[in-house]
Amino acid sequence: MLSFGSDELTTERLRLEPLSPAHAAEMAPLLDDPALHTYVGGSPLSVEELHEQYARQSRGSSPDGSQTWCNWIIRERASLAAVGYVQATVDRASRSADLAWVVGTRNQGRGYATEASSAMITWLGEMGVATVTAHVHPGHVASAAVARSLGLVATAAIVDGEVRWERALDRRSAKAELH
Repeated sequence: MLSFGSDELTTERLRLEPLSPAHAAEMAPLLDDPALHTYVGGSPLSVEELHEQYARQSRGSSPDGSQTWCNWIIRERASLAAVGYVQATVDRASRSADLAWVVGTRNQGRGYATEASSAMITWLGEMGVATVTAHVHPGHVASAAVARSLGLVATAAIVDGEVRWERALDRRSAKAELH
């Protein structure tokens, strides 16, 4: 079985570090911003709550094994400062991955979400994922711009008030198959 989410990924400006519970203390202040919840709901988590969430996510799969959870902390390569995270929930049966990206408010507008998500999509394609999707609130212009720049196309589907975006990946470039 492939070990999704265990690879560190790098781009020109960023390092994507596999998520672990130890990241909670560093990420809590970055994510403690109500503005980040404007379109997705909820509220910032405490360090303890984030630690528990990261412990669940870093297990790597759903309890029934039907999904693989891939989560990375985004770091600037130059400073090693955490700036956000990207994640993919891979449905093994359909070979599809639902993506999410969050960049802290002070680091938004620099292209980090697009750069990190692009690296994640390339990696997912190499792991045998055939389709990627994202769900974006219709009012979230910045997230829609990220989805568009990643080659995702908005569909007519609305899921929990969010527009479903999708993109088929080039399966010829896949180096591995899902198990």
